[in-house]
Amino acid sequence: MHIYIPVSNLCTTVLHLLVFSLVVVQYNNLLPYIIVIDVFFRSGFYRGMVGPLPDPCLFRIMEAYAKFNIEDRPLVTTMNMRPDTPLVESAFGLVQEGSVLSYQQPVLTTRYITLHRDAPPTPHLPLEGYDILPSDCVFVCSEEELLHLKSVSVTLEMAHKIEEATREQSSSSEWHQLRRPRVTASRFREVCHVRGQSSAESLAERILKGTKQTADMRRGTEKEPAIAAEYSRLMNVNYSPCGLVIHPIAPWLAASPDGIVFDPNEYPQFGFVEFKCPNVQNFDCKYVQMECGTPKLKKSHAYYWQVQGQLLISGMQWCDFVVWAQEDYLVQRIYMDT
Repeated sequence: MHIYIPVSNLCTTVLHLLVFSLVVVQYNNLLPYIIVIDVFFRSGFYRGMVGPLPDPCLFRIMEAYAKFNIEDRPLVTTMNMRPDTPLVESAFGLVQEGSVLSYQQPVLTTRYITLHRDAPPTPHLPLEGYDILPSDCVFVCSEEELLHLKSVSVTLEMAHKIEEATREQSSSSEWHQLRRPRVTASRFREVCHVRGQSSAESLAERILKGTKQTADMRRGTEKEPAIAAEYSRLMNVNYSPCGLVIHPIAPWLAASPDGIVFDPNEYPQFGFVEFKCPNVQNFDCKYVQMECGTPKLKKSHAYYWQVQGQLLISGMQWCDFVVWAQEDYLVQRIYMDT
């Protein structure tokens, strides 16, 4: 198909054709026209844009139409695209800051870090076939206590679904709701050191009331994605988020590890990671001590009990305890106590 376009209308007309079609043009030196030799129309419904964004030519479109009357300029000139506007990442690649795509199609973030593509699927938690050994103690529950135990009871299938549904942890309302009536691993040391009825009642009240977010907790939440990425790179492991883990045999207990780790050089290959992000320059914190020149987590500290509680409830065998200070970091692999 041949179309003759006057040179005076060249810019606007060709731009409009380019929006909807692939145009092959040929200049005619004898006449003030260009000849559009072929126009190949193609639907843009599913894929309106092809190739990397943005098109550098569009950055100077305002300059190209600077001498045109406002009513003669194409609508694209109203988008304020300039070559000096900084670029930002979006779901479609680099786009100009402030553009529609920059805030309507932001970068799709993921908390999953996969360095080993051939890793087996992440196991359901708690592990299938893993049973918590029963205690030698036998308790006779009151009717009220029995009703509470029934209210928190779960099947293994329910426990797996709960873990999957609460992987956003503190950003998930279900996570808060399900952990509130349970004793979580972070409280294990307190529970085991209760002395007397009044002390037990006070602790139970604090558990039901919930824990206020501290500055260290807030700092850890903000920095966790970056720390997880750096930890995965340093240790050469896969990382995925973990939700609330509940075991059907002891449904009044729960644990929320910071992540599930795949290490191809460890056995078993799957374990946990627990991040701590103190606002200190190095390991000058109360829960780390030097042993034979190596910094390690104190076994008497609540964090050690927390890690062991996570392993006990889930059936996992190891957990990387990571302390990420301002100028240094510590990674200690802790195994389940036997």
